Amino acid sequence: MTRRMDRRQVLMTSGMLSIAAALPGCSFFSFDPGSEDQGAPPSAKNTGEAPSLAELVKQSKLPPLRERLPDKPLVVAPVERIGAYGGQWRNALIGPGDAFRLGYTLAYENLVRWDLSWKKVIPNVAESFTSNEDGTRFEFRLREGMKWSDGKPFTVDDIVFAYEDVLLDKEISPEPPPLFVSGDKPAQVEKVDERTVAFVFAETNGLFLDRLASETSNALTRIPRHYFQKYHKKYNPTADADARAKGYDSWLALVQAEGDAFGGLWQAPDVPRLHAWLPKGPLGKGTRITFDRNPYYWKTDDEGNQLPYLDGVVFDLVSDAQVLLLKVLKGEIDMIDRHVTTTENKPVLARDRESAGYRFFDLVPDKLNTMTIMLNLTCPDPVKRKIFGSRDFRIGLSYAINRDEIIRAVHARQGEPWQVAPTAESEFYDEEMAKQYTEYDVDLANRHLDKAGFAERNGDGVRLGPDGEPIRFTVQVGSGAGKPHLADSLEMVRSHWREVGIEANVKPEDLTLFNERLSSNAIDATVWDGDGGLDVMRTPAYYLPLGGNTTGYAEGWAQWYHSKGEAGMRPPAPTRRQFALYDEMLTEASADQRAALMKEILAITKGEFYMIGISTALPGYGVAKNDFRNMVAETFFAANFPYPGVTNPEQYFLDA
Repeated sequence: MTRRMDRRQVLMTSGMLSIAAALPGCSFFSFDPGSEDQGAPPSAKNTGEAPSLAELVKQSKLPPLRERLPDKPLVVAPVERIGAYGGQWRNALIGPGDAFRLGYTLAYENLVRWDLSWKKVIPNVAESFTSNEDGTRFEFRLREGMKWSDGKPFTVDDIVFAYEDVLLDKEISPEPPPLFVSGDKPAQVEKVDERTVAFVFAETNGLFLDRLASETSNALTRIPRHYFQKYHKKYNPTADADARAKGYDSWLALVQAEGDAFGGLWQAPDVPRLHAWLPKGPLGKGTRITFDRNPYYWKTDDEGNQLPYLDGVVFDLVSDAQVLLLKVLKGEIDMIDRHVTTTENKPVLARDRESAGYRFFDLVPDKLNTMTIMLNLTCPDPVKRKIFGSRDFRIGLSYAINRDEIIRAVHARQGEPWQVAPTAESEFYDEEMAKQYTEYDVDLANRHLDKAGFAERNGDGVRLGPDGEPIRFTVQVGSGAGKPHLADSLEMVRSHWREVGIEANVKPEDLTLFNERLSSNAIDATVWDGDGGLDVMRTPAYYLPLGGNTTGYAEGWAQWYHSKGEAGMRPPAPTRRQFALYDEMLTEASADQRAALMKEILAITKGEFYMIGISTALPGYGVAKNDFRNMVAETFFAANFPYPGVTNPEQYFLDA
């Protein structure tokens, strides 16, 4: 089989050429502390700022721009051209389970970030960074004069507080985030000087910078010391009383809620932040949440104009995808890429794009399948656990699926039969792994199900399990996740399985409850699309059971691994071997050796056949109004590529 061109290389080539064309003569990012080529504050001839902020300066209600920006602002080269100030970005959310998108959209302000090619980690909040050869020490140099949104200085002390007094405080965070753990020990943080902070690991943490760049609204840059210290009992003896005055039961409840990136951060508008826009009120009150520009935002364009260009961002809270689709068709959404941008909706959107005044942009997915079927191998029901644990049972179910029928009916004839495996564009591509057991063969399906020990059937033709009862189980599918194809495909799979004597019930469930059930191991089976088709090493949870809010195939084994055997269920020897290889990979400094270890992990995944796939992931897309400018024409859509934040929303603007 001929290998297809690496899509990342295509994007890197075209993306970097366009970026280079927009830049001044030298590179505007440097990894060397003290570098002078990151731009300079606006000169007297070019003191661009939003008119609303200039008016506040005139009224002495805000310091001058030169006092609000750091000495060396981060310079963002606009995708198309220098923008105009004003206007709002109109967007929407569906239900509470959708609020996590706010982090990807508005809060991607980590110490470091990904470039658009998804190949290189570059400075962001940090002016520069360095690491030693064995990957145990990472230093970050901060920007002189950088400020929080309330005008208070952002310093090394904020990072030390966030790490030592929040992330490592066992009352607040019982376990330190895996990002900061290597060799079973959390990193030590070191204040090198007033502008330099270091993280020192006991063992190599080869993926630290990659993972730091992949996190959304990383805690190190969203927990201001001057705000949270007054509610922390270590620093304030009346912390509980002060927290109760704000409506919380205790100081602990306040810090946990308001410091939470995916929940409380959007319900606590008073928390200072480094983001381009600030919430005017809490999420959950009313039918929309509005964000206004941050007067202390620390980035400029390459002519010295302070970003963001847009005055604000508005998210309407709508009831369902149909309501949202109507808003798009009426021209009431400026840019969106979820819920309505489905395969079945594309003809409708294409038909009306001229009258509604919008265009398409492309999203290259990291998805590894259109639908991943996850039987819970650690199901709390011992009978079902025994049934699901049979590899022949899983192979039989896979052969029973008519994938071509699903591709025609659900995916508009796009894609090809595919298992849970890296994509053809990935360096870890394995054709045999991707194609095994994908034929539609009822005879083979029946032979494997018989071989699994379930040859006997009742009068209705349903196979009997080891307890003599008909094999029936429930497959839960999250609703409100912008993935209607999952339920449609699953209904077809259910009919295919019935033909070989297996009864599955399909149960749609609110996404919040769905995720709770997955994390508590309280399911028979579930489906999702799945991540890690391209980004295999940094998104490995669909190849070995590390757990997570979309992986429901072996949460008990994940609990065993994370608790070091003190909780959960002991996995079989091949899975334990995967965990050992994964631990070795995390502490390996050599990128080549990390890749070799990942290939060993994948070889075990291929043999164990944990999950069942349907077909190759479909290309994604979004829509943007024609007057909504500086959005890239193509980018990645992946769990560890915080889109759209990585495209620099602060340089979006409305073309009058």
